[in-house]
Amino acid sequence: MPDTQRNDLPFRAALPAVLFVVSIFFCNFMSRMVFAPIMPLMQAELGFSFAGAGNLFLMLAVGNATGLLLNGFISRSLNHRRTVGLSALLVGTSVMAVPFVGSYATLACSLLVLGTAVGVYLPSGIATVTSLVRKQDWGTAMAVHELAPNTAFVVAPLFAEAVLLAFEWQATLWLIGGVQIILGLLFLARGRGGELPGMVPGPLVVVQIVKRPVFWVLSLCMCLAVGASIGPYTMLPLYLADVHGYTREQANQLLSISRIMAVFGPFFAGWVTDRWGARAAVIMYLVLNGSALVVLGLTSGTALVAMVVLQPVFSVFIFAPGFTMLSLVLPPEHRSVAVALIGPLNAIVGLGIAPAFLGHMGDAGLFHVGFFIQGVLLLALLPLMPRLPGGRVGHDG
Repeated sequence: MPDTQRNDLPFRAALPAVLFVVSIFFCNFMSRMVFAPIMPLMQAELGFSFAGAGNLFLMLAVGNATGLLLNGFISRSLNHRRTVGLSALLVGTSVMAVPFVGSYATLACSLLVLGTAVGVYLPSGIATVTSLVRKQDWGTAMAVHELAPNTAFVVAPLFAEAVLLAFEWQATLWLIGGVQIILGLLFLARGRGGELPGMVPGPLVVVQIVKRPVFWVLSLCMCLAVGASIGPYTMLPLYLADVHGYTREQANQLLSISRIMAVFGPFFAGWVTDRWGARAAVIMYLVLNGSALVVLGLTSGTALVAMVVLQPVFSVFIFAPGFTMLSLVLPPEHRSVAVALIGPLNAIVGLGIAPAFLGHMGDAGLFHVGFFIQGVLLLALLPLMPRLPGGRVGHDG
């Protein structure tokens, strides 16, 4: 096997290996995001409320947080590359098991397990990507990594509607799970990068990370950012159908269209990060996405459609500069631990509480107020930006 611990490869030379990791991340994300477009069917079959739908995403989030915390123990024994492959196998098996549930309670439990399998991936995925690419190309590499979730946002509703033309909702999960299992086996056999073992977040390492103010500012930014991306995505099909009279097909089509432009957002954010600095990219994100969510909560008709399309574009600007900033301020052996520490907060607040909050607001007839509040929270973070490092990668670390 080639020396996969090198991290000085130019981006183009490392791109095939990076894309292999991205394919795993894409299927991991698809396994979560596909529940948004099929949720109306699951809701009708099992008879739960908007709040019940939001609570299902909370179960995914609790599992995700658990998986992130388990990552250090697993990757310490297996190394990061094997942990990425193992996560793929566990996600594939878990998502294929979901269709066999017969009640809301068993569905919630199965999503808890699936979320745990998904959560194991991220710290090792980030560590594997940064092990493949030279430091000055990290912003671009992280942008490519973020291509996975942003493509999944587009593909999930289109894929679900295509499968539903001929099959029941369960088939969407069986197909995604089967592909993920195949990718996991191939990655274990042929994947590159991430040969270093992970670290269990012991007291000394945790203290060294959490004593940095940038860690806490980024943690707050990232958890609210995840909620501002996942929350609207998971609840918009229900919001558009119940409040604005869209059919399920129309809502899913608009949801997919809204994410097409967002696929390219991380590349712009990566370009800004590499040239103007990570702090500039984070500020740009807060202003644009915060404002878009505020307007989304105040509009209807054509203006609503415009915001549904634009808000996802702005929502993806945070992740490339955020992960790049973590890589800048922390040594290589601490990065996966930092992601594992931030991850549970991201998962609980962003993946769980945000959809659950919007679901409860929907039950109260206040979906629009929920979006407005999310936007205000992002704008309120702007005074904290001077605490973040502002230089470019390789110039100010």
